[in-house]
Amino acid sequence: MNKKLVSIFAAAFCAFGLVACSSNDAGNQPSGESQQSSSVSETNSNKVLKLLQTSNIKSLLPWQATDSVSFLMLGNILEGLVLFGENGEIKPGVAESWDISEDGLTYTFHLNQDAKWVKADGTEVAPVTAHDFVYSWTKLIDPQSGAEYNFMLETAGVVGASDALGLASNLVTYNTSSKELAALKVEDYEDGETGTAQEQYEEAKADLEASVASAEEAIKALGFASVEEANTNMQTLIDQLGFKAIDDYTFEVKLATPTPYFLSLMAFPAFYPVNEAFVNEVTEDKFGTSVDTFLYNGPFLFTEWKISKSFYLTKNELYWDAENVALSGVDFTVIEDVDNNTQVSLYTDGTVMTAGLSGQNVATYGSRPDAVAEGDAGVFYLEINQGNGAMTPEMKLLSNAKARKAINMAIDKSFITDEVLANGSTVADYLVPKDFVYGPEGTKFEGKDFRSTYPGFNTYNVEEAKKLWQEAVAETGVTGAIDLELLIQTGDTAIKMGSAIQNDLNEAFSEFGLTVTVQPVPFPEKLARVSAGNYELAFSGWSPDYADPMTFLDMFVTGGGHNNLGYSNADYDQLINDSKSGDLATDYEARWEALINAEEILLGQDQALIPLYQKGTVSLRSLNLINYWPQAVGPDYFYKWVDIKEN
Repeated sequence: MNKKLVSIFAAAFCAFGLVACSSNDAGNQPSGESQQSSSVSETNSNKVLKLLQTSNIKSLLPWQATDSVSFLMLGNILEGLVLFGENGEIKPGVAESWDISEDGLTYTFHLNQDAKWVKADGTEVAPVTAHDFVYSWTKLIDPQSGAEYNFMLETAGVVGASDALGLASNLVTYNTSSKELAALKVEDYEDGETGTAQEQYEEAKADLEASVASAEEAIKALGFASVEEANTNMQTLIDQLGFKAIDDYTFEVKLATPTPYFLSLMAFPAFYPVNEAFVNEVTEDKFGTSVDTFLYNGPFLFTEWKISKSFYLTKNELYWDAENVALSGVDFTVIEDVDNNTQVSLYTDGTVMTAGLSGQNVATYGSRPDAVAEGDAGVFYLEINQGNGAMTPEMKLLSNAKARKAINMAIDKSFITDEVLANGSTVADYLVPKDFVYGPEGTKFEGKDFRSTYPGFNTYNVEEAKKLWQEAVAETGVTGAIDLELLIQTGDTAIKMGSAIQNDLNEAFSEFGLTVTVQPVPFPEKLARVSAGNYELAFSGWSPDYADPMTFLDMFVTGGGHNNLGYSNADYDQLINDSKSGDLATDYEARWEALINAEEILLGQDQALIPLYQKGTVSLRSLNLINYWPQAVGPDYFYKWVDIKEN
């Protein structure tokens, strides 16, 4: 997750996978606890899927969610126009059928009139209509929402999305920084090593004022006399976007250019519908903060939400395809930052029905008949701050491509995959994963794995790393001690991985004055620090949102919502932009070559980030589970298909 962001370490080492990995926003933290008076688990318990979750839900708002846990929940309590079946096959969702114009630019979705909005207690509220999609998609691009996934409308190729997104991004920055500035208080700080409370307050205030001023300047550079004028124009741009309700049950989408993965995107949570009348009734501040302040149109209702303890999903009997939903419920036990031994114990004692394996547990349990090995399209890497925030000596050094290549070449990634993880994960010196996307039909690349073009870039070589590091130091003029902090999420496996990276870098570069320290922090804190540019190195990961190399590559365009690196390369930007909406967009062979070249610039030339490994999994899974299909893109699982054998 998350572009699937993700509770990255939870996703890396637990039974569920990443979806939007590079999460950059913790979303709206649910408040309080909500619970249905009775639990379905007390009846027909053999049809209750019992799972472990290692992170809390960050947000249930489709336009705010950025992490794999939120995506997983949304994918099962809401339903978009389509959903995925086995091997990612596109299946009808709210749309029972659709028409595509000959030029590939107009999609007309015919909605299932049996699709209903339902409350957590099972009460029917209203039919799902095309207006619900218009409302939710509009919220996705509205700057007041501050949605990080607003770029998905442009990714989908929706008419007008590019222009709207360009203005929306600057307005989001302006609005967010203005709100934070207004809420800033000196009493929020304490005297410490970094300065007095007043000094820290003044520094934060200056940073926010600079952010507001910079965003305002960027808005005026677009030709607007003021922020107020830009906001007025923003609404005009939103009104002109290429989607509309033809009638209650017909939803039309117009594209600026044919988008071969468009239908795949429609299964992604950012494109799910929301009932506007209900949001207004409960108020937007409370919407999605409890099971009772949310409406459901998916195969399951969210009926129990105990923060950091448990989640419970109950079959939605009013779901349009309820007769084909076998499970009566999904019961999540929530244990944050759980170690792998505990996961295995929960599985062997019957508390959960599947558990990921890592480290020694792979050797101990991997040959059991209920052990399952699976590939995954998630790629994990180190983000390197090379221009996001104040220019410290450390950042000045990291802004040199040779320093970044040196770090990449000094890390023994095979130790991480073989010793720390030992779960089928493989070394990655690339970003676009193996066995993920293949050449389009009717081209010379048809059926060819994208990854076969370049197996990798800048591989492990300590001697070359030392040479490059010395050259980077000389070129940047950075002298004296260099202290790099590696942010990594809390958890036993995470700390072991951080220690391995720390040892490799200290051993390679300590003679040149480098010291690396590992700082484990809770996932939300990591996200906040990375987004704010308050880091040097940070462990992150990404799993695809849709089946195309672009889901990985467009994260790192200049000023991109997920570009926390401060990375910028005009040639790279041009290749990505042309592959989306320029001359390359409809020439599939040329587009394929362009994306290959873009990855070569990103990693082979610039080493903008440090790929570590492509995720693999070995799990223990109950032999009674049927149709438990992991998804390469979108929510990790659609529990609609899952069944449990009768004992």
